[in-house]
Amino acid sequence: MTQPKCTQQAASARLLSRQYEKCAPGSADLDGTTVRIAGYAHPLEFQFKDVKEFLLIPPLRQDCTHPPPPLPDQVISVQFPDGMDVNADPVWVTGVLRRERAKTHLATANYTLQATSVTQATIPEVSLTN
Repeated sequence: MTQPKCTQQAASARLLSRQYEKCAPGSADLDGTTVRIAGYAHPLEFQFKDVKEFLLIPPLRQDCTHPPPPLPDQVISVQFPDGMDVNADPVWVTGVLRRERAKTHLATANYTLQATSVTQATIPEVSLTN
């Protein structure tokens, strides 16, 4: 069953995301820089072994069964040619960040990242750096 409050929150978040997408192109200062950033890997397909492309997202809200997607400036489309196995744990991703919009069937990302390494992170480690 859907909770009315969650349905309203999800609809609001989707509308806000569409509006925000138009006026928040991302930071040009970050374009071309090498970064190390933590988040959660979300594969684009229903595949969890040898994943070469995924979205790096922040922790999702847990107050609704189906939380809305994060805003575009909170999503990074990652290419990792080496491939990785995805699980529910957070990861550190290192690579070159580009201010480049990527639209997928799951979410829109304002950034892309060509990853050179992906390593497991721990929850306290990720929480302290946010």
